[in-house]
Amino acid sequence: MKIGFTSRVCPEWDLETIVTKAAELEYDGVELGALEGETHLPASPALTRDPEAVKDLFAGKGVELACLGTAETLEAYSSQQVAASRERVMEVIELAGRLACPFVRVPIGNVPGGDKRDRTLSRLAAMFESFARRADEHQVTLLIENGGDYPASDDLWFVVDHVAHPAVAACWNPCPAMTRLERPTTSIPRLGRMLKIARVCDGIFDYRGRFGGFKVPGEGDVQLSEMVTLLRGIIYQGYLMFDWPKAAVPELPAAEVVLPRVHQQLREWIDTISPPLTAYKGDKKPVQLNLPVAM
Repeated sequence: MKIGFTSRVCPEWDLETIVTKAAELEYDGVELGALEGETHLPASPALTRDPEAVKDLFAGKGVELACLGTAETLEAYSSQQVAASRERVMEVIELAGRLACPFVRVPIGNVPGGDKRDRTLSRLAAMFESFARRADEHQVTLLIENGGDYPASDDLWFVVDHVAHPAVAACWNPCPAMTRLERPTTSIPRLGRMLKIARVCDGIFDYRGRFGGFKVPGEGDVQLSEMVTLLRGIIYQGYLMFDWPKAAVPELPAAEVVLPRVHQQLREWIDTISPPLTAYKGDKKPVQLNLPVAM
């Protein structure tokens, strides 16, 4: 597994600072969702002025540009609004191709007022089909992320399975799933090989799944260590992508404080060897194996 962070962690950093700090802190890669206040990345001069220089910057620091993110959603009733959102997503896909970035992340979306949840989900799934060919042309994989009115893994599985294209896969965010009290023991086995990026976020949730605030990974209720263990069990080799909405929640600790802690914690979880378990149903206690010593 690789370790990365999103640009939401450090909204005040420019591109060179993001890449330099990632290298210094031994992160494998970064996801750009916004850059210096610009949320639509194709409008960022730092990325579009000289794509070759951007690629050289990442390569020179030994850091991957792992993903470009967009907040565009496609659930609107208005055909004009949907067309505008589709065009903006296409622009991000084309930019990812120019930057040799393998993934573009897009949220599933929400249910418009008065519409039915399942009908909206089917409509959204059909719209994502239209992105598959364009993504494939640019050698990019579109990652659909759970959230909004579709926080659970069954909805994400439905959309990716409906599109059924190698250029479309899943980005899993465990925090929205906790609002439905869904644990990694449900989501990770269900998504399996669909999963290409697993976001790392943590927070406090009550017994009904109501969110009570963000926490540094490992200090909240999301069971991230179990998620990493389950990912190891499906031979996952993608990113654990730390997400931290510093711009939206200014009181959160700064990137300089939280990034070293998160890297150390994720590395510990990745490197932990799970103890062997018995095969008996219901017995999940570690087994002490007394193996003969080779002579």
